[in-house]
Amino acid sequence: IFEMIRNTLYLILGLIIGVQLTDFLSFVKFWRDNNEKDSGKNALIKYPVSTEEQLASWLKREVRILCLVLTMPSRHRSKADRVNRTWGRRCNKLIFMSTQKDKNLEILKMNMSEGRQHLYWKVRTGLGYVHKHFLNEYDWFLKADDDTYVVMENLRLFLYPYDPESSVYFGCRFKAHFSQGYMSGGGGYVLSRDALRRLNWFAMNSTTTCKLNGDSEDLQIGRCLQDVGVVPGDTRDFQGHHRFLPVSPLNLFPEWPPGSWLNNYFFFRPNKSDCCSSSAITFHYVTDIEFEFFEFFLYYVRVFGLFSSQRALPSRLSFRQMNERLQFWSRQKTDNPW
Repeated sequence: IFEMIRNTLYLILGLIIGVQLTDFLSFVKFWRDNNEKDSGKNALIKYPVSTEEQLASWLKREVRILCLVLTMPSRHRSKADRVNRTWGRRCNKLIFMSTQKDKNLEILKMNMSEGRQHLYWKVRTGLGYVHKHFLNEYDWFLKADDDTYVVMENLRLFLYPYDPESSVYFGCRFKAHFSQGYMSGGGGYVLSRDALRRLNWFAMNSTTTCKLNGDSEDLQIGRCLQDVGVVPGDTRDFQGHHRFLPVSPLNLFPEWPPGSWLNNYFFFRPNKSDCCSSSAITFHYVTDIEFEFFEFFLYYVRVFGLFSSQRALPSRLSFRQMNERLQFWSRQKTDNPW
């Protein structure tokens, strides 16, 4: 009997050890698989030998952005083509909104007339389309114009700390007759996945919000987002410089123009001592030659001997930190008296 009990205990002990060993081996396999799958992140974040170029390549996979660009048939060759072969090719996906198909561009064809009075409906239709077909394939959804230039690498770096499942959107914040204000359409605005979800589920399906009232596209979208609890994030850098610019920086040199129409629009008074943030993200009213200018000086010119320290990725915000940030942003008031 004693021998039988001993053998039974050995059997049980062997089973326990076997199960634990299996769990351990599974964990090792899981760790190795994740390590291989996430090797870019591990190598890029933990080790100082990683270059910013490697970080940017990893961020393109980690912060997935769908770009939705307003254009029209008469601007396909002059504007849309330039977006397509410059900053647009750095999007994870690029879709143009136009009323005519084009073999050289990926276009969501709109069955409506062109004209400024139809811009809100075009954007609303476009946002509804990407919500239906691409909501879970991308993290952030950028709306821009065909004369907007976007530094996609800076946009991904800026968005990296934030959870795309938070109810937030970013851009150049303007004042309005409603409390939150809105983001400049020409300067580009980017919606989180949850912001796009709320906009389509609750705002656009409501008979009381998102009414077609003749206001500008960006203002109407801003009002719709406020009504469904989406918070406008602050995109200024630590010096108070705007990262999303509703004009070309060439219009702001050598100094901020006095009496500019922008003075009455900014939610946060701009820092007029110098033009723009060193981590600038968007510019608007970009001319054809300026597209080429920005591409050349941002991506091709390398100044020999110019020191540039290696930068690391910012930390991702925890759930609690993200909620605290949203609450802070939601309580911000305009400091622009104009």
